[in-house]
Amino acid sequence: MLGGRCQISGFTVLLLNTVLACYGGLWLRMVDGQSVCGVRQTKNESVVDGEQIGPGEWPWHVGVYWWKGSKLNPPDRVCEGALVDREGWVLTAANCLKSVGGDLLDMKGMIVHVGLVALQQNTEKSRRFHVENVVLNDELDLALIRLKVYDEWEGMPICMTDGVENFDKIYGKSVYVLQQSHRHRLGGFEIVKLQLEREVVCYGSTLAVKARSVSDSNIRLKTKDTKYHSTGRGTPLYVKSPGGWTLLGISNKIQTSIPGTLCQPGDYESFLNVNLAPVSVWFSNERDNDGIESVETSTE
Repeated sequence: MLGGRCQISGFTVLLLNTVLACYGGLWLRMVDGQSVCGVRQTKNESVVDGEQIGPGEWPWHVGVYWWKGSKLNPPDRVCEGALVDREGWVLTAANCLKSVGGDLLDMKGMIVHVGLVALQQNTEKSRRFHVENVVLNDELDLALIRLKVYDEWEGMPICMTDGVENFDKIYGKSVYVLQQSHRHRLGGFEIVKLQLEREVVCYGSTLAVKARSVSDSNIRLKTKDTKYHSTGRGTPLYVKSPGGWTLLGISNKIQTSIPGTLCQPGDYESFLNVNLAPVSVWFSNERDNDGIESVETSTE
């Protein structure tokens, strides 16, 4: 029955000591009263490199649009992020939401598109929200966006790590990003599979000086000879785990000019930062505090 089709959203049943809830037409397991995270709404669980995504397949993937002026024009800025809470918290990169001068962009000009399939393209399984609040952490280059949710909407969030990820088990593992396709009609998002490697190799004296270790680990993300071409910011990095799809990190940007590596500190630090204990504490504190103001925070 788990993963099977259902019709009455929000309806729950008890089956063999397991509580199941109907969400998005699927029966999902409940844990401590919470629906499971990281479950794709698709009949086929296989993930194919280069395949264009369909409605509901990545319900936690988010586009953050910002307009300086009229929303009748194309957005002045587009970033990505991930839904990390059923009630409307989105995690992205802090620099995505800041002006050249370092100020927070006007929240009135922000729209968050949850479950998007293509930029500016609505589907029956995607939804747009205004922004209620933003919390920035410059040191970690992370931002939490609180959505304005006026009804009983509950999204399907991505699963989060607990801050004690065993990095030795991650290296060499397949990780996935979604990028805007240059090949498919309407420019929808497509799946790109990448690999994580242990060492960071930097070319040039400037990059060599900038490179430094992250906790006790460095990573390298192989982009050479892959289909990856994005220069987007706030791009989530996803891994498939037994409990559901999991967010490994948020990138502030991805460098493709350096073959096969992410060398600048922000590029690879931010892939790992949601796994570090200070970030986990910061995220939990800010997410649980509904009364927070739009301020910059620090882990010190």
